[in-house]
Amino acid sequence: MKKDQKNNLLTRYYRGESTLDEEAILKNLILDEKVESPESDAFSFYKSEAGIPDGFEEEIFKAIQNKEKRRIHIKRSLYSISSIAAMLVLVLSIYLNIRNKKTKELENNFFVMEQAMYQVSESIQPQEEEEMFVLWIDEDTPIIIN
Repeated sequence: MKKDQKNNLLTRYYRGESTLDEEAILKNLILDEKVESPESDAFSFYKSEAGIPDGFEEEIFKAIQNKEKRRIHIKRSLYSISSIAAMLVLVLSIYLNIRNKKTKELENNFFVMEQAMYQVSESIQPQEEEEMFVLWIDEDTPIIIN
């Protein structure tokens, strides 16, 4: 019975039609036999490699913790960089605003000074005599048109 059952399970196993329970039964049947076969070699290899190495869990937890620390460090670095960038933008905008105000104030002062100088120059200059057009000169009386 065991031989027929084993052959039937092997056939189903190689076709990929076996369930996990049937595969466990097949594995126990093959490992209980002391006969050398490719299946017994494969199943004994799987059995020997199925265990978790010592310290594996600690290594995984350390890797996860390191990854979490790195992620937190990157997050903090991004927050710092974005804060610095926002501060620079704020300071630059304040500086440019102050500079624009000073420039406008200097332009206004220059315009006022220019107007004042023009008025002073107008008041200092002697008035030009208007040109007169002489139409007729008689012996004693000239006829002039402005």
